[in-house]
Amino acid sequence: MHDKAKKGNGLKSLTPPYFKFKKVGDQIVGAFISKNAVSSGLSDKTYNQYLFETDQGNTKFHMGSAGDSDFGEVFAQGCVYVVEFQGKEDLKGGKSVNIFDVFEITGAEVAEPEPEKE
Repeated sequence: MHDKAKKGNGLKSLTPPYFKFKKVGDQIVGAFISKNAVSSGLSDKTYNQYLFETDQGNTKFHMGSAGDSDFGEVFAQGCVYVVEFQGKEDLKGGKSVNIFDVFEITGAEVAEPEPEKE
């Protein structure tokens, strides 16, 4: 069935793309759907993976444990946020943390403008 569906373009991927924050200013804009705890393959630590509904479709990403501490409990399902990467801050011992600015977009800011009256 899979091969037949693939040949006939009858497959719809349910796996959202993974967004990696690489440079200062990279951002995700979308409605928060959910978060899941993920175990790191590089250490014994756990971090959150977030799922947002964006204009491009569902997208998943992570912010690291520092971002989780700052924003992990703040996100409310269905609310629209801008998550913008501000770079990394170096810590002692050669480690670093990701720095983010997060903004909530409220309805008034994204409402369609009213047409001008003649």
